[in-house]
Amino acid sequence: MVDVTVPLVRAAVIGAGFVGPHHVDAIRRTGYAEVVALAGTDRDRAAAKAASLGVPRSTADAGDLLDDPDIDVVHICTPNTTHVAMASSAMRAGKHVVIEKPIATDTAGAEQLVAIGRETGRHALVAFTYRGYPMVQRARDLVATGDIGALRLVHGAYLQDWLADPTDWNWRIDPVAGGASRAVADIGTHWFDTVEHVTGERIDAVLADLATFMPVRHRPRAAGSEAFAMAAGETDSITITSEDAATILVRFAGGGRGSCMISQVSPGNKNAFSFEIAGERQSLAWQQERPERLVLRSRDASTTLARSPEARSGPGIPPLPAGHPEGWSDALRDLFRPFYAAIAAGVEASEVHEMKVVPYPTLDAGARALRFVDAVLRSSREERWTRLG
Repeated sequence: MVDVTVPLVRAAVIGAGFVGPHHVDAIRRTGYAEVVALAGTDRDRAAAKAASLGVPRSTADAGDLLDDPDIDVVHICTPNTTHVAMASSAMRAGKHVVIEKPIATDTAGAEQLVAIGRETGRHALVAFTYRGYPMVQRARDLVATGDIGALRLVHGAYLQDWLADPTDWNWRIDPVAGGASRAVADIGTHWFDTVEHVTGERIDAVLADLATFMPVRHRPRAAGSEAFAMAAGETDSITITSEDAATILVRFAGGGRGSCMISQVSPGNKNAFSFEIAGERQSLAWQQERPERLVLRSRDASTTLARSPEARSGPGIPPLPAGHPEGWSDALRDLFRPFYAAIAAGVEASEVHEMKVVPYPTLDAGARALRFVDAVLRSSREERWTRLG
């Protein structure tokens, strides 16, 4: 049970589109916080969404929330190009922040946020949701204990199909809102962060080949660009400059090698995130669409590890018992839990950075992901191996 003598952390979510409502749900289920406000770009739509979610306050002016001294944490679930300005303003206003990835559209913007985070002493979490899956954490533990041996090879993919047709449209396609990179910045950063998190090793260089299979798309003239929706009615033909897909070779600083395929245009693949890690003794593999299973292989055996019963303490909705599958929304909840627990307990952000194992993805992780994106763009453009800056 929540200790009623400790006030709940008060959170506001900016962004009422696809992911914002999932943040509202995950915040509540941590047990440490309540959602007091929701902001959207349209006043009426924001009010309707807030009412449907049971959020007591709505606004079309995000500045109202940044200026409110009664709000402790701001979640930024808005287009990529707004992240730096919005997160900077929030932290300087004394708010802790949760930022959807990518945290900026380039490395310079990401490093600016890192500097402001250090300067203001605010907690800041980057929404690398896949770290929150129990079996991803188990994979990390198996690697860390040395069970699989020294890292040799990593491969995997993140494949989707929601932009597979030229009539599919979303704000991420627009470089003004989404930035120069689309597929790599949107989902490739998840693969990059998760693989570094699980292996405990850093990717040092990349060799990338980007492809834009639909150089022209049809943007709806009517307002609205919710994710996973097709254009309807009258459209305008728009020249596309961001990538639909990427093939990327990677080199790890410790000598390991790897590859990944990133695509938002692969028919039949909804959210096919996967990785396989080969060490000198064993390999392990995980698929997001079968999240409760981790496959461990050796030369003599192949074992499917299931999620074990876990005895977690603390407030909030407890994890489901083993055999009751947990999914993406549960991973988001568990990603947020240590962040909100630290704030509720009065732990300083500087203390988190000094921990041997940082309990949540910080702005430093967000900045590394942008260095990966920038290196991928340079590598494809110059057709050569490129080191992360």
